[in-house]
Amino acid sequence: MSIGHKKSGYKTRTYGSRLTTQLRSFLKTKGCDLVGFGSVERMRGAPENMAPSRYLPDALSMVSIALHINEASCDLIARSVRDGSSPPSYHSYQVFTLGIINDELDRLAYLGAKFLEDHGFRAYPFPANIPHVLKPSKKYPGGSGDISHIHVAAACGLGEIGWHNLLINPLYGSRLKLTTLVTDALLEPDQALEKKMCEPAVCGFLCANACPTRAIPADREKMISIEIGGKKVEYGKISGWRCRWGCSGMLKVTGGYTNIPLPQEEPSDTELLKYKAQIDPWQERLKTYAGLLPYCGRCLSICCCPRTV
Repeated sequence: MSIGHKKSGYKTRTYGSRLTTQLRSFLKTKGCDLVGFGSVERMRGAPENMAPSRYLPDALSMVSIALHINEASCDLIARSVRDGSSPPSYHSYQVFTLGIINDELDRLAYLGAKFLEDHGFRAYPFPANIPHVLKPSKKYPGGSGDISHIHVAAACGLGEIGWHNLLINPLYGSRLKLTTLVTDALLEPDQALEKKMCEPAVCGFLCANACPTRAIPADREKMISIEIGGKKVEYGKISGWRCRWGCSGMLKVTGGYTNIPLPQEEPSDTELLKYKAQIDPWQERLKTYAGLLPYCGRCLSICCCPRTV
């Protein structure tokens, strides 16, 4: 048990495993499926623009919150991948993996931060999905986020980062959505997951073969290697702009209404807007009713790592 004293933004308090247990129980009663805790030190070496201390200078702990994605909507996409067809509908996957789950995650992050502030600590919640810079760049083709929820979740013991760059959890596999909050409370960290679940060579690079834009490499040489909490972490080097093409619904097989062929070379941000302008107007009308929608999800759905739901 970790017990100590710290001068928070409001007052000096005793803290440790009791507060951690209370927060975990509180978030579970509010509807989260998984919650993990980790020291911000485990994120040492993260890009400066995603470092927890950028948002809360005295941050000591991170909290990773996860919700399980509906299995049947993912199974529908997985069957289409195996059959080489387009799924009969993407609508349930879109609504329940972004329209509803991200709102729920935002609510949980807010309530978790409020819980900690009610106990005399500072806590900074992050939005689940929308990047703060929507304009793409070569480094962040999908737009730069405030923090990497996937890396935080791995640092908080919720799973490992798979070859497809998604978190893999022993219970739910890749079928999870995540959010994060950081706090100046010294919470008791969970142990990092030791079990190795992702072996792309063993499954035959299922995620890479399911990717219609070849954003995920099927080659172990195309790998990123980093360290999280002193542990070596390796995953595929994703082509971000190719991933964005599929996740923007610019191909029929990823849920789009029409096929917009990929250019030979990575387009600039201006060129990308010209390609996106070719999206079917009726597809764009969906945003009027449902807001921003996700497409694709093929790598998430086909991932064969064990799930026991």
